[in-house]
Amino acid sequence: MNRKMEIIYVSNIAELRKQKKLTQRQLADLIGVDPSTIRNWERNRGGIETFMRLTKLCEALDCQPQDLFKSD
Repeated sequence: MNRKMEIIYVSNIAELRKQKKLTQRQLADLIGVDPSTIRNWERNRGGIETFMRLTKLCEALDCQPQDLFKSD
């Protein structure tokens, strides 16, 4: 049998947020999203795929996420 192994990614956002002593609302306000977006990210819903694509893009280009954007 040749099964493709599925990699399961688990969000580390809640742990990082708690280390900074931020509530979901405070983090949401800092980055300009609704608190429900933070909840979804922390529960591996609605956005984890985007994070993984961004991570792979940065690995391929050997850069940091902020390097992908220019500021005027």
